Amino acid sequence: MTTETIVALIVVLIAFLGMLAIRLHVGLSLMIAGALGIVMLLSTDGALSTVANQPYSTSASYTLTVIPLFILMGVFAVNARLAEAGFDAASRTLVKVPGGPALASLTGSGFFAAVTGSSVATVATMARVSTDAILKAGYGIRLAAGVVCAGGTLGVLIPPSIILVLYAVVTGVSIGPMLLAGIGPGLLTILAYAVTIVLLVLIGRRKQVRTKETVSASSAPVQDLDDDPVPVTNPGAMGGAPASPAARQDKPRFDVVGLLFLAVIFLVSIGTIYMGVATPTEAASFGAMAALLILLIRTRPPMWLSVIRQSLTEAVGLTAMTFLLMVGAGVFTYFLAFSGVSRALVDTVVDADMSPYVVLICCLLLLIPLGMFLDGVSMILIAAPLLHPILSAYGFEEIWIGILVVKVAEMALITPPVGMNAFVYSGSVPEAGLGRIFRGIAPFIIADVVVVAVLIMIPEIVTFLPEYSAAE
Repeated sequence: MTTETIVALIVVLIAFLGMLAIRLHVGLSLMIAGALGIVMLLSTDGALSTVANQPYSTSASYTLTVIPLFILMGVFAVNARLAEAGFDAASRTLVKVPGGPALASLTGSGFFAAVTGSSVATVATMARVSTDAILKAGYGIRLAAGVVCAGGTLGVLIPPSIILVLYAVVTGVSIGPMLLAGIGPGLLTILAYAVTIVLLVLIGRRKQVRTKETVSASSAPVQDLDDDPVPVTNPGAMGGAPASPAARQDKPRFDVVGLLFLAVIFLVSIGTIYMGVATPTEAASFGAMAALLILLIRTRPPMWLSVIRQSLTEAVGLTAMTFLLMVGAGVFTYFLAFSGVSRALVDTVVDADMSPYVVLICCLLLLIPLGMFLDGVSMILIAAPLLHPILSAYGFEEIWIGILVVKVAEMALITPPVGMNAFVYSGSVPEAGLGRIFRGIAPFIIADVVVVAVLIMIPEIVTFLPEYSAAE
């Protein structure tokens, strides 16, 4: 790269970070920073032409219709209270399991994240209700914070995932196999989180028993093991269900019909892709139509017009936000390509003659700092065009690369010192405090690291379903 290019890159990065610091929208920040770089290297007319053409060139693709359709399907499903059905059913089913309320919260977050595709939105929505349920059962707020923040990341892998679709679009990978590839890692992540919750609760019980024995012998006051000065409805029930009769009567209802409707949406939107009877766009339209019909079934007729209007308004807002990010990332990516930064980065890494897996790990670790400033969608739109060519040059399977990048990008949202999910949770549950939140998240970060290691060692977890579907 020339000196002029290096100077332009530095100015662009400083401008981008500065705009993020003043809380300008990420999409606009990317667009303005990219345009500034084009002005420095080309001309003002070139920058204006790029900004003028990018909205059309970015969005005028039949393939991209899958994004608003999946968003619409998710909004219809949420307004039909299907995420609540999953949470209520899990709460009732897991009530006697160690950490049952936390496992139910994890399940509810998974359902909500899957239908919305947004980690931050999931945390903001589930934080208060899940925390209240977990505290009511007698667990500490650190466990509640860890479960909600980590649970919000589940939606990136569980189809239908908007982030997986965006990764496929910006890298040229097929959308259908990408969605199928997320199922195995998504289930593995849920299992890892569930095991983490159970282990935390069992360890907490054992510590509580030992502490009670010590206190009985010394007559000293009992200390709060979780360091949680937050009032709890039923203190001391570290591993069980609420002990009071009133709490027992306040059990969640089992919404069997809601669960069946959830299964229908999943089968219609993802099952048709797996069976090869529909393209991703067709499957998304089937899913959106099924979700609309379910919304009408679960809503009183006098409310139909208002709930549809509300759903469409939410869907339009989410779609506009997503496409603004894509347009901004498109301008920024054009600057990187025009300046030669992307090609120079790929050549530099390849010429370094490092082990492919060392390069893979280094590329994945680069995503962690991005989580300090960006949400998952923004990270993917910025990082995928840079990392995908580097890792593909080493012969790694494209879909496997995509799943790893997306998984680590969401890990960045719960990684200290500035995990975005932690700050969103803190805003919804201010009494938790960032210190406790990050301590609660720590075991789930370890679980995520284990999952990523397993996916690297056993790529078949990612590639099995796409290959099996293609074989059929």
